[in-house]
Amino acid sequence: MVSVKCSPYHLFDKCVLMGDAAHAVVPFYGQGMNAGFEDCLVINEIMDQLDENIAAVLQEYTRVRVPDDHAIADLAMYNYVEMRAHVNSKYFLFRKYLDNILHVIMPKTIVPLYTMVTFTRTRYHEAVNRWHWQDKVITRGLWVCGVVSAAGGMYVLVRNSHKLPSISAEHLWTRILALKRFLKCSCK
Repeated sequence: MVSVKCSPYHLFDKCVLMGDAAHAVVPFYGQGMNAGFEDCLVINEIMDQLDENIAAVLQEYTRVRVPDDHAIADLAMYNYVEMRAHVNSKYFLFRKYLDNILHVIMPKTIVPLYTMVTFTRTRYHEAVNRWHWQDKVITRGLWVCGVVSAAGGMYVLVRNSHKLPSISAEHLWTRILALKRFLKCSCK
């Protein structure tokens, strides 16, 4: 399997590359043919804007499409890595679930990457940029929630420490080891 990334997509006003000739991608995102159809749509829109001045149209087409087509090639490879290595990760599944919940709550602010790429006309490179921004915001939010939870737990422990029974470190360690043995036996 191979990806093709090239630039420019045109040769003066004589020739233009579109579809797989310009940006063949691995099949792991299912967007190769869609990207080719989008090439046709984009060049048609640019032809309407530039009054069919072929030299200007082809130059603008290259300027507009190269970032998107390189982005979908990268997304297809990323999706392969994701399917191969991440789908069994509990954190990955949690994040997908969280992304979907946030999308239901805030549909215009948080949009899952696959939804942006597959079900909207958001340009591929803009979808990648938005996905990185969303990932950063959600990750920071999770860190804040974790820190606030830990600080709250510590506050509750310190505030109620006089109510806890006194226990020696050795006795606590013995209990932890017993719990560990119990969990190991129950997993078998």
